[in-house]
Amino acid sequence: MEPFIFTLPRGKSMKRVHHYLNSRTRYNLDVIKGEKLDAVLLDTFNSEIARSGQVLLQVGQTLLLINLLSCRIVEQHAASPWSFLTELAIGPVVAALKTVSRLRAFMVVSKLTLRCDRGLLLDDEGKTRARLHVFAFFRKKRSLLLGITQSLRGYDRAHRDLQHHLTDMGGAAVRDAGEILRCLKIKQREYSAKPDICIAPENPIKDSATTIIRTYLDVARQNEAGILADYDTEFLHDYRVSFRKVRSVLSLFKGVYSSEQTNELKREFADLMKHTNSLRDLDVYLLDREDYFRMVPESSHDGVRILFDIMAVKRRVEHKKICRLIKSKSYRQLVGGWVELFSNDEYLSSGSRAMKSSDRYVARLILNRYRKVCRIARRINETTADDAVHELRIHCKKLRYLMEFSLPFFPKKKVKILLRPLKRLQDNLGRFNDYSVQQVCFFL
Repeated sequence: MEPFIFTLPRGKSMKRVHHYLNSRTRYNLDVIKGEKLDAVLLDTFNSEIARSGQVLLQVGQTLLLINLLSCRIVEQHAASPWSFLTELAIGPVVAALKTVSRLRAFMVVSKLTLRCDRGLLLDDEGKTRARLHVFAFFRKKRSLLLGITQSLRGYDRAHRDLQHHLTDMGGAAVRDAGEILRCLKIKQREYSAKPDICIAPENPIKDSATTIIRTYLDVARQNEAGILADYDTEFLHDYRVSFRKVRSVLSLFKGVYSSEQTNELKREFADLMKHTNSLRDLDVYLLDREDYFRMVPESSHDGVRILFDIMAVKRRVEHKKICRLIKSKSYRQLVGGWVELFSNDEYLSSGSRAMKSSDRYVARLILNRYRKVCRIARRINETTADDAVHELRIHCKKLRYLMEFSLPFFPKKKVKILLRPLKRLQDNLGRFNDYSVQQVCFFL
């Protein structure tokens, strides 16, 4: 029989559950109380754990993962300080989190106190008919009881009775990790690198473009603190992608804004992005460090190690430059000006196509870009210059962004099916470009 995972309302304790079962049923609940321990709730910046219906806690040197969907509880030892799953030994928790990105650092969501209790449902002969795991969370003046029942073979009726009695006491089934956070007054991060954007297909394209730009400006700004703290490389990656999408709207949506304003904005965004190029290139190389070691014989590893040590030093220098930029007054004024500009349509001058319907306008752009990609691709063979392959990569990226921008206008499932092979092609072309750059000589 399936386990029952539940929360009890405030004011209801295991003592009351024990009293209720002992006084009103033929069962007795034997509770073994644990001790209160300091714990931290962990998740990635984009809340991968909570979004997957799980709760990850570290209690001392033990990792505890509670899956609200499967009702499974797993533990693993974690002795030394860690930030990434790759820094942990292979174990039950790491195996259960196999879908979580290895590039994202785990961060403390909240500190709290945890008590783990165990209960045995006994019949009138003292035989165990079901088991119960209860996690008591305490944070400031808030508390929460999260319980998971476990049936024993041949005693499904006793398990059903336990579930029925818990429901009578106000026990509510829970599958959403966000509900646990809300009960404990823990603010859940609502971050997504690809947020859903609500745009009506018939809206004027100027309104839609402004909404897209405003959305991705906000995504970029949410990553600033993570870049400064240098938690992981994905903060800079998402930051750059967000601004790249803004630049793509300005470049591809011709005639939406006036040419003068468009050109000025394109220049400003391009100038800002130039400052992040070196740091991102170094991040990519350092992330692939182990792959490079596997590419060369062991006799060459000392030289490769020296190369990556030099890259690590250069990365620290580049990171400090980016930190100074983001903290500067000029940066705050520049980005703040963009936010204000795209928050008030009165400041945006209209182009000749500003009032065209969004769906028709974007559909035409996608078709024209697709044809351009096909023309370039047909000319590529084994003798094609690297620059031509790089040009194909750029146009594939623009095509992909246009298709992503079109998601509010067309059936999402069909568009996403088309996006998958395009993304694979783009990744392959990106690798080709990386290897081409390396051949030129990284340190020139």
